[in-house]
Amino acid sequence: MRRKSAHRRLFLAITLACLLLMVGGGYLVYAAMTATDRVENDFQIGQVETKIEEAFDGSITEISKNVSVPKKVSIKNTGTIKQFVRVMVLPEVRTTVAGDPSSKQILPLNIGSDLTLENMNTDEWIDGGDGYYYYVKEAVPANKPTSSLFESIKLSEDLSNQYHNANLSITLKVEAINCSEFAYRQAWWQGTEPADGPLKTIDDALRTKTET
Repeated sequence: MRRKSAHRRLFLAITLACLLLMVGGGYLVYAAMTATDRVENDFQIGQVETKIEEAFDGSITEISKNVSVPKKVSIKNTGTIKQFVRVMVLPEVRTTVAGDPSSKQILPLNIGSDLTLENMNTDEWIDGGDGYYYYVKEAVPANKPTSSLFESIKLSEDLSNQYHNANLSITLKVEAINCSEFAYRQAWWQGTEPADGPLKTIDDALRTKTET
């Protein structure tokens, strides 16, 4: 019995040692893979980066209905490679709830009917009908801006009194993609080629400016 117990303890010790070696080996492989990834990430490739540039008088605290307010918006390529650009304009109106000043509610504000983006450059920017405006003049070179998307805004004179003393904010969502062949289709349209409509016009314009 003692001999069996000794053998059993020896067997357990060997098994435990093997398990430790397996765990240690797995850790070393993982660490080596991590180190390799870090080295690969140190190689610099073209960067896709943008910056919103706008001319707007920040001292303006109140906007009247049916009055143009200068707000000139363009997008600058701050990366290192050419890129295609699209922009979503998101207006939001917040106001207090009647009878409950501590609570806020969001009111609808539709571009075109409630809010006009004035002096839009429709030759170089195309409304895709999917919420985005696409810059089709060119693949924007590094350190260069696009032309202005719009130059001023105006609230409709038909807005109800519910909007009086409400807070208006306009958010710009900018997306950029490298101009390698059809990368914009993969990033923006799930890899599909538009068959018709404004996206087809945009695709026809961008496809001639891709780089293979």
